[in-house]
Amino acid sequence: MLIPFDDLPGWRQDTFLSLGRALLYSAPVVLDDPVLKEWHPFYQAVVQHNGANWRYLIQQYLRAYRLEAPMHFTGYYEPLLRGSLQQWGVYQTPLYALTNDCTLPRSAIVKGALAGQGLELVWVDDPIAAFFLQIQGSGRIQLDDGTVLRLGYAGTNRHPYHPIGKTLITQKSLDLENVTMQTISQWLKDNPVQAEDVMSTNKSYVFFKVLAEGGPIGTQGVPLTPGRSLAVDQKHMALGTLVWVDIPHPLQKDVNLQHLMIAQDTGGAIKGPARGDYFWGFGENAEQSAGVMNVKGDCYRLLPI
Repeated sequence: MLIPFDDLPGWRQDTFLSLGRALLYSAPVVLDDPVLKEWHPFYQAVVQHNGANWRYLIQQYLRAYRLEAPMHFTGYYEPLLRGSLQQWGVYQTPLYALTNDCTLPRSAIVKGALAGQGLELVWVDDPIAAFFLQIQGSGRIQLDDGTVLRLGYAGTNRHPYHPIGKTLITQKSLDLENVTMQTISQWLKDNPVQAEDVMSTNKSYVFFKVLAEGGPIGTQGVPLTPGRSLAVDQKHMALGTLVWVDIPHPLQKDVNLQHLMIAQDTGGAIKGPARGDYFWGFGENAEQSAGVMNVKGDCYRLLPI
């Protein structure tokens, strides 16, 4: 249903800070894609009017349409782990570079099936943190020499993603209403003997690549922007398209997140037209917000005139 911009919840309150940067990241990718030719006039205007009034530009080129059904939103973030470029001491969990012919399940890989092939990018000190890094898809490694290594998603072993929260619910280790990233992580730490068996019910394994400085990279191939980048199912929403969201804040009661976001990423658990994964960025607040975010909210597609 067509919605006037002034009827979008919070339309006049969004300052559009950081939006311009996110749009400029996506612009060359969209402009190089003939499938998205209907978006070309808008993104040409984005490039030509950098620093302009973004609210005015959007209203000139786009129209807002409310989706009939609410969307289910979760969150993700860029975690920080401790690691070393050498295997020693507490640094015993490897993170691997992509090997194209690997279809081994996670259980085989963590038992050493890829060891000795020169694929190790770094060793970290916490296998549980390594598991959650694979779910987030990118992160920072604080190395033992004081430097920071940034890793990004490179590919998978082609096994489908399975949320281990479902495993813990099925075996009655956690109740449905109590499943968050934090409660799952704590259960794994409290049950080290069973932890790897539970993690390996998710047969998917993520490989990484070393990134240069400048933000985690999404599926669109551009840096992600906290609060502006949204992971979606590419089969139902093209990357580079815009959405307005109205989502209950996961930590602040009676506060809604109401602002414009850009589809710039995808995720193994993000399937279907009514799913979105909200990128929170880096740091403790991002971790807390992403870990508990599991809400339904309204979404408005912005489409070219």
